[in-house]
Amino acid sequence: MVTGHGNIKSYLFKYKINDSRICSCKRGEQTIGHIYECELVEQERDRLKAAVLRSENCPVSKDKLINKYSKEF
Repeated sequence: MVTGHGNIKSYLFKYKINDSRICSCKRGEQTIGHIYECELVEQERDRLKAAVLRSENCPVSKDKLINKYSKEF
């Protein structure tokens, strides 16, 4: 996900592997940026943010969250 490649609909649609690039939430195209804000992964995102708050100074940038904690996400 860090590179924009992976099992996300916009990427799979680009290579004709998936029929749609729209996220399951129906609120937009499923891109890395959308996943960062999507309500469907809100609980996972909250757990990730809590882990960061326990170990880092905040606020933490989106890039830092993705790069350092992508395994937990």
